[in-house]
Amino acid sequence: MRLDFAGAPEVTASREDVWARLTDPNFIAASAPGVESVESLDPTHFKVISGIGVGPVRVRFQLDVELSDVVPLQRLRMTARGRAPGSAVDTVSSVRLEPLGNGRTRLNWVATSTFSGAVASLGARFLEGAARRLTEDFWSDFARRVSERRRP
Repeated sequence: MRLDFAGAPEVTASREDVWARLTDPNFIAASAPGVESVESLDPTHFKVISGIGVGPVRVRFQLDVELSDVVPLQRLRMTARGRAPGSAVDTVSSVRLEPLGNGRTRLNWVATSTFSGAVASLGARFLEGAARRLTEDFWSDFARRVSERRRP
């Protein structure tokens, strides 16, 4: 099952500050639901363990995360491929930073997630609602946390 989401929250931080947080795997992980651990393999590859519950199904994914199409201070693509017993998820997020002036940045993001196995068996309507909430909450929380770090 494939799901597509997008958003464009405004962040009260410069593009440089947003970029620094966007490329910090530990800062990113703190906004992601259920993340238990993050291991940096190199500046663009990470191993992540995350436990996620969707309705009656709870799974613990081992995710391989890769950053690509990186243009510093402008855009990047984040690919996360995860496997768990009986389930799999592949997510590709593209992020573009748009400077708005006065220390503000628009965080334009698009995410496509593909689910299979037990998680996908929950049904399109239920899974889409849960995945939309988790994805939007992640980017909203990230934007909020970056903005808070900039306040005096």
